[in-house]
Amino acid sequence: MNLSLKSKLFFLILNLFFFSNANCESYVKAGESLIWDSENKSYTANGEVEFKNEKFIAFADKMIAKYIEENNDEIFTIIELFDNVVIEFKQETFKGDYAIYTRDDNIIRLTGNVSIESPTRILTGNELIADIDNNKRILNSANEESLVEVLLENNAND
Repeated sequence: MNLSLKSKLFFLILNLFFFSNANCESYVKAGESLIWDSENKSYTANGEVEFKNEKFIAFADKMIAKYIEENNDEIFTIIELFDNVVIEFKQETFKGDYAIYTRDDNIIRLTGNVSIESPTRILTGNELIADIDNNKRILNSANEESLVEVLLENNAND
């Protein structure tokens, strides 16, 4: 990668960071690369990816974020997270291999080695559907042989 391309990439990331923090609704950060596709209205981020919106903050190895333009702002509508996904929502941490968030219904779907950690419990399974607006979580197993497990702390009811 030549110096000019590195400079442009750094400038784009820096602008995105300042623009998004000024907007305070959402932002995307990437440790390795951030590709902006204006024609398809998407960002592809690689390496130590961080995404934040007004609902949650997410981390992953790779992300594809689709957006729409409203009143000269970019509003992220669909976020796909790949590999080593960690989503922090209030006092819960969701983990999995893949996640997709859709802004229209405020639902996060995680698959593959899923866990939910809260101050009093750890739940594990293969698929999580987290309905943010209605504060509901559906945790599914992979098949008839697999389990959905819950570990509670001894003092959870104290």
